[in-house]
Amino acid sequence: MTFIWFRRIALALALGTAQACSSMGVVAPEADQPLAFAPWTADVPGYRLKPGDEIEVRLLYNPEFSDRVLIGPDGRFALSLIGSVRAEGMTADELGVHLRERFSRDLRRPDVVVVPRLYGSQRVIVGGEVASPGVHALPGRVGVLEAVLIAGGFTANARPQSVALIRRGADGRPMLRSLDLQQFLSTGDPSQDVPLLPFDIVYVPRSTIAEINRFVTQYIRGILPFDSGFSYTLSRDLTRGATGTGSTSPAPAAP
Repeated sequence: MTFIWFRRIALALALGTAQACSSMGVVAPEADQPLAFAPWTADVPGYRLKPGDEIEVRLLYNPEFSDRVLIGPDGRFALSLIGSVRAEGMTADELGVHLRERFSRDLRRPDVVVVPRLYGSQRVIVGGEVASPGVHALPGRVGVLEAVLIAGGFTANARPQSVALIRRGADGRPMLRSLDLQQFLSTGDPSQDVPLLPFDIVYVPRSTIAEINRFVTQYIRGILPFDSGFSYTLSRDLTRGATGTGSTSPAPAAP
């Protein structure tokens, strides 16, 4: 009876995990989105300056005050005539308008143009079941699969069918989208490999079999005297049973 009880718990876990993973295979409609996430939109917001970006400030009629500056970690930079200026979160055009207002206190024709030169914040976060999770620099315009490869590729426990992409929208709220990178690899479907933006988060979840193996290790093997062969058989059979492709007959316990 004890074995049957544990088996029912593990089977319920397998079914729940499989359902959760399959539900992530498509973009959830607005009504089904987790409360913390906004509905996904493909609109790409205009680039906003960030610490580490290098910009050129050109004064068309007063070139002696032009300069090329680096935005510091506090989001500010300094110019000789007007001092400290906050740039983080502004577009280049918005910063130009702000600088014209500042320079107008000292100059008659403070026409200013702001030109981004180097982007120091082209980074994404890749986590979950990848070989080297963490913050990774973008070498250029790359997609989700390329970011996973930059992070060392999938681990053996990865579920590439349900990779999560999290991005902040124009209003600052995070958006969530699920991508099937296995489908992209097999069919080349471009809808399953979205071009990344700076500070996007890519998360690769664990596979169903990995979740079951972890359950077996943490909750079954430490309580009942099953050997590793039994644990593997249990995980394999439960996965097959959850997908309707095989039986769930138990393997014998170790003596």
